[in-house]
Amino acid sequence: MAKFALRCTGCEATYDPPRLHCDHCNGLLRSEYGNTAFRPTDRSDLFAFQDWIPASMPSDVPLGTAILESEALADEMGLQRLSIAFSGYAPKLGAENPTGSFKDFEAIPTMLYYREHGIESLVLASAGNTARAFAYAATQLDFPVIIVVPERALERLWIPCAPTPAVRLVVLDGCDDYAEAIRVAGLISESLEIPNEGGARNVARRDGMSTGILEYARRHQGLPAHYFQAIGSGTGAIATWEASMRLVQAGVGTQPPQLHLSQNAPFAPIHEAWTLGMPIDPNAHVAEQLRKIEQIDALVLANRTPPFGIPGGVRDALSATDGLTYAITNAEAREAGRRFQRTEGLAIGPAASVATAALFKAVETGTVQSSDAIMLHITGNDRAQVDTDCVKHRAQPVWRISPEQATADAILAAKDRLLPNR
Repeated sequence: MAKFALRCTGCEATYDPPRLHCDHCNGLLRSEYGNTAFRPTDRSDLFAFQDWIPASMPSDVPLGTAILESEALADEMGLQRLSIAFSGYAPKLGAENPTGSFKDFEAIPTMLYYREHGIESLVLASAGNTARAFAYAATQLDFPVIIVVPERALERLWIPCAPTPAVRLVVLDGCDDYAEAIRVAGLISESLEIPNEGGARNVARRDGMSTGILEYARRHQGLPAHYFQAIGSGTGAIATWEASMRLVQAGVGTQPPQLHLSQNAPFAPIHEAWTLGMPIDPNAHVAEQLRKIEQIDALVLANRTPPFGIPGGVRDALSATDGLTYAITNAEAREAGRRFQRTEGLAIGPAASVATAALFKAVETGTVQSSDAIMLHITGNDRAQVDTDCVKHRAQPVWRISPEQATADAILAAKDRLLPNR
């Protein structure tokens, strides 16, 4: 019996993995596992949930979420049952994610999954955190991957080991737009006939990220009433909703948590789409969108092409959970980050500070009650701890080109640079 099948959230068509798209509609494909019981093993990492991860074999790389029961921050907020899901790098807390964010949960499961299905190289786009995670995973697993990043993301592209030639870095000169990186990655995939990693459509990504809520369920034998996370694409929120439905089916909890999803104002397309009914059009008023992105601290949240309106996407997740969204200013996020560090003794990154500020707002407005079970997902922490413990290494670009020059002909001409020597 196959471990899982893929079912379209739009039309219910079923497929064998590792397909990314439905033949009939634009819906996300979702994993349906043969083992529906929630029976985590005694492993201390995300592979404790192997039954609900597409890859059949685990990895020894330390990956996983540490669940902390907050006292100091909870007291400051007047909350009785605040759990902090920490998915960054802080060994003293039991979190050793090698590149410091929950993007590590996506990369290694993805490569293991594709390798099991005979795929030995991928193309992907990133604005920073995902590039780090996939560069590290490519080095650890000797899995060639072409990573396309805007030039502005280069400062965030380090890994805690020397990269191997499996990391093929493409830099878009003069570009700070993640949407352009997505476009060029798609063109490289098509021109060189190398599979695109898939982004939100990749079930290994989503199911890897879903292990944060699974770790909460393992610890508490239930689900929280509220789930707080900062989002760019919202893929992590979709993953949490999907895993919550699996848990309910397994008898763990009675309903998925209410999703509280936050973005960094003034660039908050999902918040605007959800609260104002505004369509998300990445091609409309591009200069204005880029101007707003320039103003935010949490650049990893700047995704102009989120999977919002498609079947199984962010809108459906919010609708199903009676979810709420928040637009958090830089000032609000910075203050929340300072309060988190003062109370919990840990510096967190800009995206996690956005999520923390949303929780402060929800408490202040009475959206959550003091006795509610709450999960605050800290999806990455400040660089200071990584800087202390690790030597950072940077991959050297194999190709630099402006977005305007990145045509199919140019890609074919650069083929020898882009492909790893084997």
